[in-house]
Amino acid sequence: MGNVDEKLLAEARQAQERLKDLEQEAEGARAEFHHAVRRLVAEGSRPQDVAAALGLNGQILHQIVQQASGSERESRNRRADTGLTCSFCGTSQYEVRKLIAGPGVYICDACVELIQGVISSGSVTHTRLGPVHAVTDQDGRVRCRFCDKRRDQVTAMAAMSAEAGGEASGPATICDECLSLCIEIIAEELT
Repeated sequence: MGNVDEKLLAEARQAQERLKDLEQEAEGARAEFHHAVRRLVAEGSRPQDVAAALGLNGQILHQIVQQASGSERESRNRRADTGLTCSFCGTSQYEVRKLIAGPGVYICDACVELIQGVISSGSVTHTRLGPVHAVTDQDGRVRCRFCDKRRDQVTAMAAMSAEAGGEASGPATICDECLSLCIEIIAEELT
């Protein structure tokens, strides 16, 4: 490898692996924290009391609560412990083999497979939450909800239709790079 010190390179690789593990652990802890906060509010705790007890400002608490449900009313009407749900199909974490978390977005193992087909064929497919389509090159500003890369920075991307979530890029969007990581995570679980 040219002029690269092999010993230092090995240390760097080891540190890189540790960093990846810690980032995954932190993301899992964040998802658990958000889930616990949503349960507190769903089970009747006043949001301002929860925010004060946890040292959060009201806006951040509101964002955490809104991530899992479309509105406060929906949150109160839902079963208290539905857990996290796939952002693409709405299936609960308890009903899937694997649910992979991103920053406020989740994808189940079934949707990973489904979206692989959308990206490879360019076709539209439907889930309980609505249609999922390949994002075209002309939509270069659409961002992946997992890594925040724009469509023009990746080879391919799939998204929920805007009608399904009311956002410009839909409620869930994933690039081919993040999809590949999801496939690796699922494959690791099987070995």
